[in-house]
Amino acid sequence: MLKLLLVTVFLLLSACGVGTTGAHPYAGELEKAEGYDEEVPFDFKMPTSLPFELGDVFIMEMGEDEIEIVSSDRYMFEVLLRGEDPEEEHITVMIHNHGSVENTQGQNEERFTLSDGEDAKYFYNGASQILVWDDDDLKYEIAIYVDGEERYSVEELVEIAESFETY
Repeated sequence: MLKLLLVTVFLLLSACGVGTTGAHPYAGELEKAEGYDEEVPFDFKMPTSLPFELGDVFIMEMGEDEIEIVSSDRYMFEVLLRGEDPEEEHITVMIHNHGSVENTQGQNEERFTLSDGEDAKYFYNGASQILVWDDDDLKYEIAIYVDGEERYSVEELVEIAESFETY
């Protein structure tokens, strides 16, 4: 009888946990990368959908923005997400707690409105594709470095941007 009760409790607890977690699909991947800062001063979002299978995560910068010596509350987070073919499958995500979309200026700029109502700007200069937008007082930017040809359509980049969820 006790065995049956334990099995029933286990099954009930297992069923309750299915689908109720809000865990990000890449949870734990950033923490494995060298340079991860557990003391991030804000909640940030990461894409939940990529146009490739995630392989490697590289943190390029994560911490106080040392470029600006005037203010110590400026924070920079830059991470490279790569697939199996790093030359073709990669996206750089940059998050800042300073600046805004309105502070960007580009020669080949296109403006979009994301599904959450935020304004976004797309830039392409032959060497990179960039989509930038503001969200919760943070400036988000996704960049793909290319060799003279756009790798992803603007619609695909907007789809990636709209997939960002709290990490």
